[in-house]
Amino acid sequence: MSKTSAKMTYKYLKQSVENVWENRLSSIVRDRMFQRLVMANLLWSFTHFAYVLVSGWVVFLLTNSPVKVILLTFFQFSALPIVGLFSGALIDRIGNRMIMIVSQVIYTFIYLGTALLIFLDRLEFWHLAAAAVVTGLCWAIDWPARRSILTHVVGETRVTDGYIVDYSIQTLGRVLGSAAAGIVTQALGEAWSFMSFVGLSFLAVILISGLANYQSGETTRSVSRFTKLRFKDVWIYVSRNNIILGVLLVTMCINFFVVPNRSLFPVFASTVLGGDALYLGYLAVSYSLGGFVGIFLAYWGLVYYKNTNLFIFGSLLQGVSFASFALSSNLLLSIGVLFLAGIGSAYFGTLQSEILLTESDSKMRNSVFGWLVVAIGLQPFGRLHLTAITSFLGARMAFGLTATIAVVLLAIISLRLSGFWQSVPKMSSD
Repeated sequence: MSKTSAKMTYKYLKQSVENVWENRLSSIVRDRMFQRLVMANLLWSFTHFAYVLVSGWVVFLLTNSPVKVILLTFFQFSALPIVGLFSGALIDRIGNRMIMIVSQVIYTFIYLGTALLIFLDRLEFWHLAAAAVVTGLCWAIDWPARRSILTHVVGETRVTDGYIVDYSIQTLGRVLGSAAAGIVTQALGEAWSFMSFVGLSFLAVILISGLANYQSGETTRSVSRFTKLRFKDVWIYVSRNNIILGVLLVTMCINFFVVPNRSLFPVFASTVLGGDALYLGYLAVSYSLGGFVGIFLAYWGLVYYKNTNLFIFGSLLQGVSFASFALSSNLLLSIGVLFLAGIGSAYFGTLQSEILLTESDSKMRNSVFGWLVVAIGLQPFGRLHLTAITSFLGARMAFGLTATIAVVLLAIISLRLSGFWQSVPKMSSD
């Protein structure tokens, strides 16, 4: 009886997957422009996350200071709160592809410069800090451009399916990048890790160059008038939409109290768990792998649950898992907890953009994503906050305390915003 049930379950799941592939995903995946975009984003995700990981490891080796590891990521996100307000207008005027190309070229030269400084034995903390500022400045404009271009490539009606595929590939890039960063760094050294990023980033530039340059037709306005109008319009639009407002508030909470804690992974790998670069790779891969699995769980969940409910659930899961990770001194337990945190992160990351892509008006979309960058821009302040707490209480206590605060605030946000957690009752037609 159990074997029969297992066979029936397998057939049902297989049929469901085949139906989803044929009816929703196959035509998107076969599109040549979508393939080019996805491959470029895969390389971008691989190199970006690997670069951040190896840079944090190098800083810890240079300084033996957890505080400076956190400060490095603070510098990376320091420009977001300001640049995010104008990134949507800039994308509308210049175009998604041009923004992506310029940013990718800058990333490539930064990877190359870092590798050369290591080869010459001249690398210092301020070099990596300056590179973090520049990459963060590019990311603040590049990231929303990569999100909003999807609606042009796949169309408004297929944006959820297209985004799930694109985000899955980007997460795969993060998994592979995290693994490669630890292995290559351990085997060949930090300099060759950065050199590998150079080659992959150059390939991404070539792929992006083949995309169409989507941009707004409103290029005749002056920059100042255009920016003022967009700022006012977006503020009114966001403040009157509880769904979009809720996404931005949750994003602010996660990026202030939770995301900064990832910068302490090198400290936990070395000090708490007593490992080396491979231990850091294990932690990063488990977190990224959980994120990869979580994407498909989130996609499946959309069939049965409201996207905002899944979004809140994932955010809470990440917070609770991080609080638990702070208590662990065992490598296997830490890997397992971070795997769960990665699943929560996937719910948060996948549905964050999916909700905004489907809920926002096409004329406002670039600017709404610009405001999402502003919300993400709380990271540097969260990192300063984490730095202060770490200095007084130590890495483990700071990690656990901030994650616990996040869980409490997320619960309050989900309960206070009508229509965000609970479904809004429909008005009677009578």
